[in-house]
Amino acid sequence: MKQIFLYQTNVPLYEVDLGGGVYHGNYYHFFESAREAMLEEIGFPYTKMMELGNHLAVAEAKCTYRISLRYNDPIEIRSNFTKISSRSLKINQEIWNLDINKPATILDLSLVCINNKGRATVLPEGLKKALNSK
Repeated sequence: MKQIFLYQTNVPLYEVDLGGGVYHGNYYHFFESAREAMLEEIGFPYTKMMELGNHLAVAEAKCTYRISLRYNDPIEIRSNFTKISSRSLKINQEIWNLDINKPATILDLSLVCINNKGRATVLPEGLKKALNSK
């Protein structure tokens, strides 16, 4: 679980507000893209979760904003799993501004596996195996 997954991109214009910075709620778009890439990298893409009739719902999110991001800033989202339970995952993610090599935003996230009836359920066995092999 110590492996850190890296996802790089630049801040696109559509994430920036009239003040020139990324709107605070839009940081979650970057985090979500990085989580999708992380699941793909471990061999359990989100499509597999959906095929099984499950999804990962946000149960708790603590976001700390340190430095504002602006249009076209090169960023890297560093993600790692911090805890795996039978029905949930905890993930730490940091968005780094690569121009200044400092963290801009930090997210501690708890996700719960939900079935297609909206009820908490166990994580799919394939996801647990993929997580434990990393």
